Amino acid sequence: MHQCELSLLALGETGKYVDLSGVPGFCDVLLHQLESQQDEIRLAAALALGYATVGAMGTLLKVVIDNVQQAGAEAQKKQYLLLTSLREVIAIGVAERHGSRTLAEHLKPHVPRVLPILQQYADSQEESMRNVVSESLGHLLTVDQDAVMQALTVLLSNRDRESWRTRAAAVAAVRFAAAKQCQASAVLPLKEALLTCLGDEELQVRKAALHSVNVVCVSPTCSEILRDSTDLILERIKEDSKQKPELIREVDLGPFKHKVDDGLPLRKFAYTVCCSLLAAYPEQIASPALIDLVLQGMADNEDIQVICCQLLQDLCSWNFALYRIVGRVGDLVEPFDRCIVRWIKQVQAKQQVGRAMDMLRLYARTLKVVEPIAEANQHKVFVDFMGRIMKDQAFAQVYDQATAGKEL
Repeated sequence: MHQCELSLLALGETGKYVDLSGVPGFCDVLLHQLESQQDEIRLAAALALGYATVGAMGTLLKVVIDNVQQAGAEAQKKQYLLLTSLREVIAIGVAERHGSRTLAEHLKPHVPRVLPILQQYADSQEESMRNVVSESLGHLLTVDQDAVMQALTVLLSNRDRESWRTRAAAVAAVRFAAAKQCQASAVLPLKEALLTCLGDEELQVRKAALHSVNVVCVSPTCSEILRDSTDLILERIKEDSKQKPELIREVDLGPFKHKVDDGLPLRKFAYTVCCSLLAAYPEQIASPALIDLVLQGMADNEDIQVICCQLLQDLCSWNFALYRIVGRVGDLVEPFDRCIVRWIKQVQAKQQVGRAMDMLRLYARTLKVVEPIAEANQHKVFVDFMGRIMKDQAFAQVYDQATAGKEL
């Protein structure tokens, strides 16, 4: 670690517990290093300023806020670093105590000064800044619920197309609050807005909403909030998991053209959330409808196939769900047959051999979970498929070595 970087972080750690704001030149040194030519030193200075502000909130918080306001649009890097300092002040942890009071109690009187800054940068063009804003708002929700709820309501109420960034930042704050295991009562008032954002016309807002749903449904304190909304969420997942030609664009790379699928991240989020929903609310989610999602995903990108195989394995692990899906086992034959044959050909042609073997192991582990169900129910189509595919020596070897549930 660079000596200057280490010194800055040491100063910051010291400042958490000792008020250094009165040390001559202390603030000037940290602010000067925010403009260093080295990224590591700039970040260390931002973190140090945030840490030190925790121990001198009455004086240094004003310094941070004033500098954020004074940094013009042309100084985006400095704005981001100062917002990072502000985030550290908020996020260091409400569990930490300063004397007989928690950090939250120390911070709460300053919330009215912090919120306008966060609201201003929620509409930033830079995603990194919006992420810092979202995280800060999520943490602040556990500090001053009423004030932050009012700010989030304003951000979420901007429904015009040009305000999508503020909606995305606000709905993302929900996941940071839930990740901190805040009380359900802090997130519950935002439930309707969260569900509304799942159907937003802007892709980035839907992605942020799905991410928040994913965190809320597995949160030990907040998961019950969404239990009665699983049908609606599943409908949104079905819609966002579809491949959409209008989201595929062609990029000219000179001698050749490359297709970019802007919808892929959203689809991956959708399938991931489905796995989380199944884990959180199995009796409500486990149904033949999930088989339809798996079939759709097996015709998609390999990354989505990985999630779909995990989803199918998870579904088959619930004994109560087996009678619900056993009638659909035969539908799995065609997509798995197609995928396995494709990657076997890649291995034979010595193309992407590593990737091909990873995918074959994934299919093998998944089929190893499904096969006992098919055999127990004498599902001839699936059993015949397994007999045929096992005649391929390469796949038979992979299948014999596969262990269900083992990570790639």
